[in-house]
Amino acid sequence: MSNVIRPTFGARPKPEDVPPTIASVTELRAVRHLGQAAGYDVAMVRDEDTKQGPVSNVVVGLEAGSDVDVVAILPGTQEGEADAEVVGMAILRTLELLETTGRGPEIA
Repeated sequence: MSNVIRPTFGARPKPEDVPPTIASVTELRAVRHLGQAAGYDVAMVRDEDTKQGPVSNVVVGLEAGSDVDVVAILPGTQEGEADAEVVGMAILRTLELLETTGRGPEIA
């Protein structure tokens, strides 16, 4: 995912530095569950085990599933957590709009 916001802010990571895009919910420590919309959960998690140091991740996954996709990575500072919350709320609002207009993804 080349469009993920990284803590290096624009610098391309080395292949060994790229985090997996999909992780199990049980592997992550949720800081805050931001909400559910259009069949998806949006949450903010903290990852302490990166080469860059602690980071705040915004993750999205199916409500019924146990896997999540990392959609934004921000520094693990208070400012980074605040930015991650803003990003997560924007994603959640987008999913809510898709849900209310009936243009959301179809879930089998």
